[in-house]
Amino acid sequence: MGHFPRHLLLVVLGSLVRPGLAEVVPLLQPGFFFDYNIATQPVPIPITGLSFSVRWRREGATGPSAVAPYSMVVYASTFITPFTIAMGSGLSFDWQVPFAPGTQWDANGVPGGCQAMYTVVQNSTVTQPSCQNVTFPALLDVEATVPGGPMSQYGFINQCTDLFVRPKSGKPPYTLTVAPALHPPFNITSDGMDPIDWTVSLSWAFPFFLSLQSSDGKLWSNGPLHAGGPGSSDCRAPTSKARATAVGAGLGSAFAAGLLAVLGTLLYLRVRARSAPAPVYAFDTRGGPGSASAAGTSRAGGASGTSGAGARTTYVLHHDGGSAPVTALRLADANEVVELPPRYRQDDARPYTQSIREKPQPPLPPRIRNRADSDTTYTSRSSRTASAFV
Repeated sequence: MGHFPRHLLLVVLGSLVRPGLAEVVPLLQPGFFFDYNIATQPVPIPITGLSFSVRWRREGATGPSAVAPYSMVVYASTFITPFTIAMGSGLSFDWQVPFAPGTQWDANGVPGGCQAMYTVVQNSTVTQPSCQNVTFPALLDVEATVPGGPMSQYGFINQCTDLFVRPKSGKPPYTLTVAPALHPPFNITSDGMDPIDWTVSLSWAFPFFLSLQSSDGKLWSNGPLHAGGPGSSDCRAPTSKARATAVGAGLGSAFAAGLLAVLGTLLYLRVRARSAPAPVYAFDTRGGPGSASAAGTSRAGGASGTSGAGARTTYVLHHDGGSAPVTALRLADANEVVELPPRYRQDDARPYTQSIREKPQPPLPPRIRNRADSDTTYTSRSSRTASAFV
């Protein structure tokens, strides 16, 4: 049957299956431990055509208890489907090695732990050993890829990179099993035919097999594969999270940061608008005949002739008839007082006049009513009237 190297993986399966949906999935906690070492051999040497005994016990396992019946899944590098061997409901089983010399295998239990890899040697007592027939299961059509392209059967996949296994036949759900040597297995269950993503969370040069099983009993396997390197090993840290989770968290954080930035900007603009100085009006500036207005932020030159950026003015609005002021706008450090004439409402029936006249003053005694006095009085009134228009 040839002497070229071949690889084989034995998997002792309990009836416990635990699904996982993340890329970096947790290890299955062993519910029992098993071995197939021969007591009389310091180093186990499986021989083609001979049988060896597999035994399993609960011992110090902390995982859920396995439930009988048990089965053994054999992964071989010369086949693309694994073999399932019924092992009954007992705690031991004698299995005849049907593979050619040079074949290597690893045994792994779900959840029974894993054994080291062993090499099958040629039978020295039987020239042509015969073994029990092993039935091939139905092949599951699978597309397996890695970041560089199609997945090789003996390839090295860099640690902490992703591999993808997409079922193309069979019925869901599908179970992807990663069976590494000397290591608990990984199980990932998928409810559809989308690619199943697994991050290689194994040490550099670690060997492992892959298998995919559909709910209708079809199987596919590949390996032995190895974890390549050196490279990033962040995925093997105890606090590592799936890449999809990390990307989702990053996008969510970016969205939250952007939302907070927008809200902060709007709040800043609103506070700034409230604190900005606004024009102050001494009285209502809604238009109408005879209306007058004055803003506290600017003024025209008055009768006093004072002007400048530092000038401050106090405006006083009078009632008609000489009543007390009804409106007074006082500014700090005012150095000028401007008296404004009365303002009539829109519905006031008084006629509109272009000029503002003051209330007539009492007549002067006859002895001082001369032309000079009249000119002086007119000049004084003109000055006061001009100041009222400031």
